[in-house]
This record gives sequence, structure tokens and C-alpha cells, in this order.
Amino acid sequence: MSSLGNSLFIVLALFCFFLTTSYGLPNVKPIDDVQPEQTVAVHNEIRAAVGVAPLVWNETVAAYAQNYANKLAKAGTCAYTDMRHSGGPYGENIAAGWVQPKDQMSGPIATKYWLTEKPNYDHATNKCKDVCGHYTQIVANQSFSLGCGSYRCHDNELIWIICDYYPMPVGDANTRPY
Repeated sequence: MSSLGNSLFIVLALFCFFLTTSYGLPNVKPIDDVQPEQTVAVHNEIRAAVGVAPLVWNETVAAYAQNYANKLAKAGTCAYTDMRHSGGPYGENIAAGWVQPKDQMSGPIATKYWLTEKPNYDHATNKCKDVCGHYTQIVANQSFSLGCGSYRCHDNELIWIICDYYPMPVGDANTRPY
């Protein structure tokens, strides 16, 4: 991520923290942070907008993402600066957000967050003007399935979402995502 992207991420995280502090935390109930059906639906809306075939939910990929999330949770990886991709066999997007009174971090919200990078991608040149790899990961026509996992930190106040894509897109300078 560029220093501007890192700065923006930190500013957004602080903004979310102050909103949470101002409005208070709702009672956190065990919920499905990933929301598989809705996450796939949001991905497919984004893909359809650029003419890419829809994705399907993949339980094997979801198990991989959840296992990685469990590993990060067990290690206490909660700081944004400590987050690293798994380096596994799949393409991967990661996002985090604080528990909110509404629009709480989830698979669909993370996907919409990654979509904010769309203006940074120039399809004609197949280059990013700024951070756009999360967006190109979503629309990569080489992938046909996804699975996601999640974990919580800071007494359930921070939710991490990890989505993995199969097969891993090529993602090189000569291969456009669509």
C-alpha cells in the first residue's frame, strides 16, 4: 500500500473509532460477520458492472480464510500495521472496521470498501493511479469462486474480514482483470 493509502486507512480507522466512542457500542451478539450470501451478491454486482461472470461461494476457500483468521486471532494480530496476507494459494483481500451502531464491518461492507479503489484503476493502461489491487481482485475474470473468514479483536470491537479468491488471478502487467 502506498503511504497515501496507509494514511487514508489510518484516518478512516480513527474516524470509525471516534464514531464508535461517540455513539457507544451496541451489545455484541454472536453474528455471522462474513454473511456469505450477501458477500457473494455484492461481489457479483461489482463484477456484472464490468461484464465479468459471477462468483460462487467455495467452502474449501472459506475454510482456508477462516483458518488463517483463526491463526491471526490466536497470535493476537489486531494492529493494522501487523496485518499480512497469508501468502497462500489464493488471491486475498483483507479489511477491518470497528463495531458500529449500523453498517458494522462485515463481508458485504468490506467488499464495498474495496470497491472504493475502482477510480484508481485505468482499464486502458491496466495500471493503478493509486491503490487498486483490492478492486482488481474482486473483478478478476480468472477467479470463479471465493470464501471468507473473520475474527474479532479488542473485546469484540474490531472485526477483520479476509476474503480469498480461487483460482488466484494472474495479476501481471500483461493480464487485465476483465
